[in-house]
This record gives sequence, C-alpha cells and structure tokens, in this order.
Amino acid sequence: MSKSFGKFLLCSALVAGAAYGAYSYLQKKDIITHPEAGDDTDDDFDDFSEDLDEDLTSSKERSYVSLNLDKAEALATEAFHKAKEVITDSVQQVKDTVKSVADNQSAHTSFTDLSEISKEAVKETSESAEDTVEEFFDDEDPAQ
Repeated sequence: MSKSFGKFLLCSALVAGAAYGAYSYLQKKDIITHPEAGDDTDDDFDDFSEDLDEDLTSSKERSYVSLNLDKAEALATEAFHKAKEVITDSVQQVKDTVKSVADNQSAHTSFTDLSEISKEAVKETSESAEDTVEEFFDDEDPAQ
C-alpha cells in the first residue's frame, strides 16, 4: 500500500515540476518576443557622464536659505503643549471610564467576601477541636 502511494507521490511531483517548467519557459518566451509587455529597462542604463557636466554650472548659481530658529522653536513648543493637553484629556477620560466601570460592577454584582466566612468557620472548627482534644486527655484512668 505504501509502495503504491510513494509511486503516486513521485509521479505527482514530476508532473508538477514539468508543468512549472513549461509555464516559466512560455512566460520567458513571451517576454522576449514582446518587450513592451515586460518591464521598461531603459531607465536602468543611465549615462552618468552627462550629469557631471550639468552639476558644475548649477552649483555656482545655488543660493542658501537662512533658518529662522525662533519661529521653529515657537512651533515646537506650541505642538508640545497641544500634545500635552490631548494626552492629559485622554488620561482623564480613561480614568473616568475605569472608575465608572468599577462603580457599575460593584453596583450590579452581589459579591460575597468569602475570606471572612472562612475565618469564622476555621475559628469554630478549631474551638470544637480544642474541646475534643481536652476531653480526650481529661479521660484518664480513674484508678490512678
């Protein structure tokens, strides 16, 4: 049974490999016969020697822009204060939501604190156990 399944698996792999090979051959053949259907390869072959001549003349005409640091600092502080306000408001909203959810849960649930009940049960059990132990040791032999 496993021998025939192995043969079936091998034949399936061979057929799949042959189909993929034929598909990729036909795709490559289609690109070679129709170059406009493929990627444009004209952009890949730039001649950079032409660009060097143009750069020398344009560098003399270039002017620099002076930076206004006071205006940039004012914009940065304004953005900081706006972000601080937004974050503060968001934090307050989260706190209010958490508080309302906690209040809502405490109002709608009948939570019983089992720790107090278990402490009382342990006390009662320990007292009864002490009484039993004392009675056991008090029952000594009256002959002695």
